[in-house]
Amino acid sequence: MNNRVHEVGSAGDEIELLELLTEIWRRRWLIGAFTAVGLLAAVLYLQRATYEYTARLKVTPAQSTQSGSGSRLGGLAGLASIAGISVGQDPGSMSFLLYKEGVASRSVAEALSRRPDLMKVIFADEWDEKAQRFVEPSPGPVRSVILVVKSVLGIPNYAWRRPDAARLQDYIERNVEVLDDAESPVMTLVYSHEDPRFAAEFLAEIHRVLDSGLRRRARDRATQYIGYLAGQLETARLIEHRTALAQALAEQERNRMMASSSLAFAAEPVDPAAASLRPTNPVPTLVLIIGFVVGGVVGIGTALLTTQVSKYRERALNPAA
Repeated sequence: MNNRVHEVGSAGDEIELLELLTEIWRRRWLIGAFTAVGLLAAVLYLQRATYEYTARLKVTPAQSTQSGSGSRLGGLAGLASIAGISVGQDPGSMSFLLYKEGVASRSVAEALSRRPDLMKVIFADEWDEKAQRFVEPSPGPVRSVILVVKSVLGIPNYAWRRPDAARLQDYIERNVEVLDDAESPVMTLVYSHEDPRFAAEFLAEIHRVLDSGLRRRARDRATQYIGYLAGQLETARLIEHRTALAQALAEQERNRMMASSSLAFAAEPVDPAAASLRPTNPVPTLVLIIGFVVGGVVGIGTALLTTQVSKYRERALNPAA
């Protein structure tokens, strides 16, 4: 008995599936039309799309002749803490860590925002060449609809703000990617733009500003430490204190000398920043495949919906059937 019920159920499922495939085949023209529309939309998108090139800059920790001062101070290392100096951490590693965290920092954005040539390219849609200033772009139809929808949903609409360091910092956070592998000493900065030359130059400028800023901070800090240690050394009486202060002073003199060099301070490029030879986004083949698949799926869904509507109308017109 159970076997008969199972056979009847399986036969019913097969019949329903066959009917479904038959209805889809009957409306193949509809599916083909939607598929063609999907492909046409993909082609139109590719014709109007802005192709971007991806630039990469690989950097490693800058080579340094410094070594930890704690090993040279031995048991007197604790006395050097009177100057507030940490002697147990590798200065090179700390500088590279600060470099990684500083890519999208406000200080870097402040320095780059003083470059009109960079700001004009990054915020090209807001630059008025005739007026030679940034102006609020006029909202198009799509933008106007978005503003209305946001107002209806209670989402705040913020007033236009002239491109400055804050907006540039937000731009860097959203568009410059930092790829860091814990198992590799190489860190990669990635940035995409429609102009491959600008993409490479922008990464190179971020590196230059960031590295020089860390160098300047380290030099200023070492100079302050040197002044403090020199004053303490003049008043120290115990030989142990004078020895520790003298070694700490020599270490800070070495730090200032390294920070005053023209060589890379926190990170040095493995190779100059370079952009891809061909556009990386969008990928034409992928866009066409997506257009084909989406169009076909929408066409099948429409065909099934049309079938259900037709059956509903037949039942409404012929209730006895």
